[in-house]
Amino acid sequence: MTTQEDAPLLITEHELIALIALAGTAGALKCQSLFRLDHAAGAPLEQAGVATLLERGLMTVEAESLVPAGLATGVAGVLADADAWLEVALVTPEAEHVYFLFGSGNGALILSLSKYGVHELRPVTNADGMFTTAIEMVRYYLGTAPDGRPAAGTLRRHLADGTFHSVHVKAAPDGSLEIVTGDEPQPAPAPLGPEDLEDRMRQGLGLLPA
Repeated sequence: MTTQEDAPLLITEHELIALIALAGTAGALKCQSLFRLDHAAGAPLEQAGVATLLERGLMTVEAESLVPAGLATGVAGVLADADAWLEVALVTPEAEHVYFLFGSGNGALILSLSKYGVHELRPVTNADGMFTTAIEMVRYYLGTAPDGRPAAGTLRRHLADGTFHSVHVKAAPDGSLEIVTGDEPQPAPAPLGPEDLEDRMRQGLGLLPA
């Protein structure tokens, strides 16, 4: 994958809420919706996030203003500048992994969700690298079948206007692939060769002409 090998930054949902509120941009608020945090955003959790960020040295107070510090500085910058958003789900009958990728041409991050509420953030080069990383994740998961097959990967590219492009790729027990683009009620899957996976996924996400 294209993510860096640095140790991830561990972050809680209330810390994310605090950093999003501090950024305050349309891009950051789009991230809040992408992370499904709209229902939780607000003063109590925001204050809790500020408290733990201060305790962990990831935020400071300068001239009575809150300022991100350390690794949180880069996170706050990516949240503020974000103009690309991607949701990834990798699923088998026994397991499910969910990731959110967000960023711009200046940098991007991948948020790996944990059921225990302490999530991992890792850097990605930029928005284009973000899409490349997500496609590689699908290729690896369906190709090597770490959780077995049948397996499926869904990518949903969220746009600033609230619309999205989605792509679904499924690997049968024998490893053969099929792809569905869009979210029609009765989609028509099409066979997919491994060599065509990247281009077909980029087309479905609106990154390449169909």
